[in-house]
This record gives sequence, C-alpha cells and structure tokens, in this order.
Amino acid sequence: MKLSAALTALTCSVCSAASIGLNVNAGMGDPLAIVVKLPSSNPHSSDYAANPASSAEVAAPSPPPSSSAYAAPSSSSSEPHEDPAPSSAPAPHSSSAATPSSSSYSQAPAPSSDTGDIPDGQGNDFTVPAGAVRFPWNYNNADKVVPITPQSKNGGWAMSPDQQCMPNSWCPYACESGYYSAQWDPTALLYNGAGSMNGGLYADGNGKLTKPDPSKPFCSPGMFNAAIKNTLGQSVSACQTVYPGNEAMIIPSVASAGGSVDLNVVPHTYWLGTSSQFYVNLAGSTGDQCIWGNADKPVGNWAPFIFGGGQGADGITYISVQYNPLYTSVGFKTTDAYNVKIQCESGQCNFPTGGECKCEQGVCSVDNGCTVGLPDGAKASFVIY
Repeated sequence: MKLSAALTALTCSVCSAASIGLNVNAGMGDPLAIVVKLPSSNPHSSDYAANPASSAEVAAPSPPPSSSAYAAPSSSSSEPHEDPAPSSAPAPHSSSAATPSSSSYSQAPAPSSDTGDIPDGQGNDFTVPAGAVRFPWNYNNADKVVPITPQSKNGGWAMSPDQQCMPNSWCPYACESGYYSAQWDPTALLYNGAGSMNGGLYADGNGKLTKPDPSKPFCSPGMFNAAIKNTLGQSVSACQTVYPGNEAMIIPSVASAGGSVDLNVVPHTYWLGTSSQFYVNLAGSTGDQCIWGNADKPVGNWAPFIFGGGQGADGITYISVQYNPLYTSVGFKTTDAYNVKIQCESGQCNFPTGGECKCEQGVCSVDNGCTVGLPDGAKASFVIY
C-alpha cells in the first residue's frame, strides 16, 4: 500500500526552516524519505505573503524547481499529489484492539455554530502595532480560535512573534487542539510559491478582514482519531506548523503529565490534501516551547520527534513518527529522549510489517520512521513512555 497523498511533504519555500518531507509512495513498512533544509534564520515579516496571488499566478499546479527540498511523489514529479495506488510493498500488519481502552479522545464534535461575522476583538488587550490589523478574538471564544503569543508583535495571529498582520495581506490564525483552520485563499494551488502562505483571513487595503469561505466555520473538527498519551511525570508539547502559512511550529497541543491531548489530524479535504506536522518537544515542555528555536536548545524545529497525520483520498488516515534529523545533526542524542510508540486503541489499525511502529532508545522499528494506517472507525495513540 502506498502512503496517502495526505502525507504530502510540507516544505518551507520562503523561510530557511527545517522542512521534513514524507515519501508518499513508500510502502507502509518502508522507510520514509526525509528531506531537510537546515535553518539559518527565523522567518520574518518581510518574507510573509503580502498580496493575494493573481489567478494567472496560480492557474495550475507545477512541479517544484530541482533545487527545492520538496519531496515529490516518485511516480510523478509533476503531480502535487495523487490518490493511493496498489504497490508491491508488503501488506501491512493489521492490529485491532480487543476492547477499547480508556479513551484518550474527545468525541468528534460539530464545528462552531457561527460561520458568519468576524468578531471585533472581543475586548482583548493584545498587542496591535501601529498600522497592523487587530486580532479579532479573545481567549476562550466560541469559534475555538486560539491566540498565539498575543503580547508580541503578531498580536495573536498564527504568525511568528515578530510578524504583523498588515493591510493587503493574509493573516492565519490557530485553532484548539483537534481542530483546524477552515479558511484559506481559494486561489492558492501551489504547495510552494504563490499562495502557499495565504491561510486564514484576508485584510484589505483598509485593514478590513474578510472570510474567504463564509459557508465554513473558522475552526472545523479534525479526524479525532489520533491523540498523544503521555505516561511521563512531566508535560510534553507538540508544536504544529502553520500551513498554509509560514510553516513556523507555533500551534501548541500540550499533553499534561499522565494525561492526553487530541492532535489535529486533518481530513483529505484540507488545503490541497496536505497533512498536519508536529514537532514534539522533550519532557517538561509547555506551549512556550512551540517556537522557532535554534541549535543551542532542542525545542521547536530542533525538538527530538516529528509526528505527522492526515487523511488520504482513500479515506484512510495515516499517522507517522520519526526522529527529527535536526535534533541529531547538532549533537543531541536520541537516546536521551523518551520513547514513542503508536498504539491501536480501537478498530482495525494497519501497522508496518512486523506489527509495530515505535522509536525507542534511539532506534525506530522502521528505518527513519514508520507510518500506521487508520481505516474508518480506528483510533490510535502516540504513547510517550
């Protein structure tokens, strides 16, 4: 079985970020192709997409340039993503949970009922630099939108702390754990290049915010079939990248000590069929460590693990775990990190050959990481131990 197009590589075409690509044509038990751009600097507001791309710029998808770190499907470098197709890879091992264990999940709820008006700030006291556009929500809002570093220049938007939502630009926002932003530029048709950072709301020349698809809520429920189960005595934060957006790993989901948290695993209808990517920090981390880090400390893009998840066009959800190559590239040892295994909680879970998917004591059960398929009704946990 080939990996779903939902695990299409997420690469950083504007900033000098670490971008990890998953080979969407690898067999279930095959190693995942890893493509890394070593970071040299943080993304800056000057790099952020300022204007919506014209229809001429995004008329049709095209392959990335040969110098790109984009991991294109090996069967067709000119196609951004394809439906899964049969392959000669060994059939995955199926594992079903005899009885559902104590649930790590919330029931997949309906999206917020309000799909129309954009709030006016809801009385927040977030930072609004001169000329910038105010973040329209406060904490604990009904739309399930989560402010990101609201006292920094970004003022709550899902942008790097030194970026601002400015007129004539797209301004992404973050959602609660388990939910995804259902708004993006409908003319953005390229993974890299024109429109790839155009997520969220659009601010016109007067700073007035508009919702690109009024028929959809601000935040929609993800698949609600994958969670982190933390068995350690300290909290662990998983930092989701903003995509479409600047791909900074700044959206936190925190599993408390001995607790669990749902991950935002997106459906196949998400933007261009792309998947979710999480940089998972060391034990003792909180949402404050969901930042663009540096080689001096293993947080954010230098976190020890990368989790991935997304639904394929075949309806199967694919979730993955691997060690982060950047973590080891600067001398940190994988043996100093905790262990992670994907555990089937209910339904029928499709594991790689050998029947397991884990990264333990510096070694993964499949070289460079492994992937598990979750058909309809199946749920799994990333167990941290």
